Amino acid sequence: MSTALGLAATSATLQQILTNGFVALKLDDVLGTTPAVTCLASERANVASETPTLNIALYNQTRNTGWSNLDLPARDVRGERTANPALALDLHYLLVAYGVSDFQAEILLGAAMQILHDTPAFGREAIRAALTPAAGKPNLPKQLILAGLADQLEQLRVTPVNLNADEVSRIWAAIQLPVRPAAAYMLSVLLMQTQRSTRAPLPATERNVYVIGLRAPRVDRIESTDGAHVPIFPTSTVKVIGADLKARSMTLLIDGIDQSTGLGDLSNDELRFTFTDVSDLRAGLCTLQILHPQMMGTPPAPHVGGESNPGVFVLNPQATFKVDPGAIDETIDGVTYRNGSITATVTPPVGRQQRVRLLLNEKNPPTVRQARAYSFDAPEGHGIAAPAQSASSVSFAFRRVLPGAYLARLKVDAGMSPLIVAPDGRFDGPEVSP
Repeated sequence: MSTALGLAATSATLQQILTNGFVALKLDDVLGTTPAVTCLASERANVASETPTLNIALYNQTRNTGWSNLDLPARDVRGERTANPALALDLHYLLVAYGVSDFQAEILLGAAMQILHDTPAFGREAIRAALTPAAGKPNLPKQLILAGLADQLEQLRVTPVNLNADEVSRIWAAIQLPVRPAAAYMLSVLLMQTQRSTRAPLPATERNVYVIGLRAPRVDRIESTDGAHVPIFPTSTVKVIGADLKARSMTLLIDGIDQSTGLGDLSNDELRFTFTDVSDLRAGLCTLQILHPQMMGTPPAPHVGGESNPGVFVLNPQATFKVDPGAIDETIDGVTYRNGSITATVTPPVGRQQRVRLLLNEKNPPTVRQARAYSFDAPEGHGIAAPAQSASSVSFAFRRVLPGAYLARLKVDAGMSPLIVAPDGRFDGPEVSP
């Protein structure tokens, strides 16, 4: 591969091959003077010179699609450099002939086209000879011999380019010079590569072949074993209904937390589990996913295998309630109200960002009036001091609650704590008396 000097070395090689070709064709006898071959930008070419000149102008470069897609990316997922992919370029040149007498420009351009027609590719020895510094090459930087152009994997090919009238017009309009005798060529392919250090992995000492089926587990429905419409609580046994659930190795994730130790009855179409540790779970909408890890390697270690679609269910909290000491009375228009606080102990713990609300409904209200009901939001952050992110108890301040017995519930996001049902079918608890 070439270094970053490869582009300049290509232009210099083209210049030297044309210069040597003009000498071999004895153009100085035809022109009456020795022609010059330059590599200048078109606007800097000396059009007023008394010497016939052929100028080599690099007017464009394009990525070579074949080589550009050959190498792997330079960096891995961790951002470490693992390879030095080659920069593969096709170089587009315009040979422009300048003459001060009749036919000089045409003679120069015709000779250059004949030389390149007879030289469809640049050989390695020809490149080395062209880039070797010598007295007759005063403008050739000596560093170009170190560019590695002669040693790159693919040799440079010379291809004439047929430009239509529109392309010719646009090129000369961009150069902003009058049209002169010119010919377009493409030199391909230049391969430039950096020499930066890369991270090379050690070779594999053993190879294992594994066959993994395309079928993945599917989750269709999640419900309590007590019934499809029975709420799911941390103490519930949960049933998952789907397809291809059973496997030799299984992982049950709830909100990304491993609950595999609670797995019980298992078949292809159904599995059951209980919650083993809910301290890291949160009440509300939860996702469930079943993984089938594949044991691979020496020694065997779990790798990513089949993954089910995410199933969704609502985990409802369980809570107990206590009226804190220090509640006070407040009389307004002859009616006495109670002000104070109620502490709820909840499983699973509530997070700082969850929506938490205390609901109070009058227990066994008289039939002559509507039952009283109140709701109170938890304070901002639920009283959780940083760096803690969750708490198992939340204190709610209540105001202007009429004294009496109330049924208490805790609403955490989409989840609701349960009520106790008495044998007569009426709600009996949890009860608080502000």
